[in-house]
Amino acid sequence: MNTSTQKLLNDSKNVNLILWIIISIGLVSYKLCFHELWKDEWQAWLVSRDLGVFDLLSFLNYEGHPSLWYLYLKIWTFLPIQESVCIQLAHSILIILSTYYLLVKINLPSLWKILIAFSYFFVFEYGVINRGYILVILLSLIAIDLIIRNNQSWILGIVLFLLCQTEAYGVIIAAALTMYLLLSDFKLKLVFNNKIFLWSIAGFLIFVLTVFPRGNEDDFTRAYNQQILSGEVIHESVQGHLANVFAIGIIEDTASNGISIIGLILSVVLIVILFWIFFRDRRSLITFLFGISIFILFGIFIFTGGIRQWGMVYLLFVLALTLSHSKNSNWVKSRYILGTLLMIAPVIHGVKALALDAQIPFSNAKATGLFIKEKVPQNVPIVVINKFETAPVGAYSERPFYELPSGEKFTFFKWLEKVYIPTQSELNLFTEFKRVGGIVLLSPKPIDANRFPNAVLWQEFSNENFKRENYWLYSVPLPK
Repeated sequence: MNTSTQKLLNDSKNVNLILWIIISIGLVSYKLCFHELWKDEWQAWLVSRDLGVFDLLSFLNYEGHPSLWYLYLKIWTFLPIQESVCIQLAHSILIILSTYYLLVKINLPSLWKILIAFSYFFVFEYGVINRGYILVILLSLIAIDLIIRNNQSWILGIVLFLLCQTEAYGVIIAAALTMYLLLSDFKLKLVFNNKIFLWSIAGFLIFVLTVFPRGNEDDFTRAYNQQILSGEVIHESVQGHLANVFAIGIIEDTASNGISIIGLILSVVLIVILFWIFFRDRRSLITFLFGISIFILFGIFIFTGGIRQWGMVYLLFVLALTLSHSKNSNWVKSRYILGTLLMIAPVIHGVKALALDAQIPFSNAKATGLFIKEKVPQNVPIVVINKFETAPVGAYSERPFYELPSGEKFTFFKWLEKVYIPTQSELNLFTEFKRVGGIVLLSPKPIDANRFPNAVLWQEFSNENFKRENYWLYSVPLPK
């Protein structure tokens, strides 16, 4: 390598390092200054904080997520830091590491790195919002770096094993990367002697053992697709994993507004474009098509999902680009242009999401929780309607709430629990049992005045917010 080439590489690496520092500082600062936590973010923290390790692992079948994110948060729960800040810091560490691998370690054109870093999925859905999906990104990028450097040792095996403990979508990514490795010499005997393959299988089995639904079959059935192989479900999964990812913001959100002919046509066009981009690298093409096929089939047969889940296809796209580009950096211009065009809509949507989250609250849970913390004495019980929606308010108010008909305290919830709406007489009995003159009733929507004639509206929290999570507080005195 001549001196001028070496200098160019060093200059490029220095620029990427500076870019990584700037983006990391900016994103973490943004999170701490503007983002408010909502129920999905609080739920993992509350489960990790309030359950022992054994009980936590036993609870995961209700969560539908593997253990890695919860065990990681468990470590942070012991730190003497304000909980809402601690969650953000825990997630920020993973963002910084992921951004380092994206901008510094892997080899992609600088323009692509910037567009990927500011895409809606990387910068907002998995960057600002504090969920375990960031572990999928980090471990996937580490695996790609190891694969490109031809480091197929036990370290890569452990990374793929851990990837299976992040999300169901992490399992699919791990399967796609394993497929890429096996394609180099796909003989049955070698497959079963391949240590990487065995690590991936072990990761999948542990995932199934910890997450597979157990318990009330009727409850779990409600969480999964009921009309598999129907034309609408197939259409939704195809459109969600293609048009809703690469044309996000251009077409209406599939999860909220349903399917459309335009969305289906656009999805077919996108498949053709993606096929052309990877056509000259058959190994990357097969890997990408294998991964996206499993994503779509998962959406058809098990869980349709939404933009958060569908965004994992964008990660698969980035991984396939990285693998293909590492083998031949001199791409045909048309493939480079098409790859760039597929990144434009996610960037525009990402910038819009950042602007919106800075302008309005992400949820009204924080405002409600802080109001309760200031105005409601600790000896006054707060009874809720709908644990699922009100749990984040309890987290921000730093106190447990009560549910009926059990009358027990709670902090977190089970996703599949049915909502119980008490009666006025039940509230009265609970108030007498607690030997207080009245209680506070918290609801995520206005209550029925005929059902609760004694309840008096105290405060309403229905200002515009990102997640449309609103709350109503009522004072309910004990009848004389």
